[in-house]
Amino acid sequence: MSDVTHYLVRWLCHDLATPIASVMTASELLDDTPDAEINELIRFGAKRLTSRLRLVRLALGAAEADMAGGQLEKLVKDGLDGTSVDWSWEGDAIGGMATLIAGCTILVADLNRTRPLAVGQAGVTVAPGCTWPEPVAAVFAGAEPVCNRGAVAAMLMQAAARAGCTLAATPKGISWA
Repeated sequence: MSDVTHYLVRWLCHDLATPIASVMTASELLDDTPDAEINELIRFGAKRLTSRLRLVRLALGAAEADMAGGQLEKLVKDGLDGTSVDWSWEGDAIGGMATLIAGCTILVADLNRTRPLAVGQAGVTVAPGCTWPEPVAAVFAGAEPVCNRGAVAAMLMQAAARAGCTLAATPKGISWA
């Protein structure tokens, strides 16, 4: 297994651990006694997990296809449950842009938890500014990944190349051209 694959698998497992744990804990609490509140927790956890999996699937390129702008907006907002997303992307996401947008929103949201994101024609931004750990910034500058999030950045660089774009880590987020 390559280092990038290893780091992506670690990132994916970490990313899905919380929603899975929520579903498992709620189901254990349910035991043999039906309880509407616990059932709702299970439904909520399963919905959250499903939404996140759909977004991650698109970000990893497994569903690389053109996508209507409204459909992509819903997928991103549902998959980033708990993160405010200001969506100003116009039109459909074609030529690999859906995968690129999905991946960029996941990485920027992961690095800047609880801060609102903005998705537009030129990239994904976060106010007042984006936090870039050195290993992740180094990947955007051409270095090999040495951590989970660096592997995601490497994956995004490949997705950008397939979409005919270049990516840049900026003080405000990720931009593409």
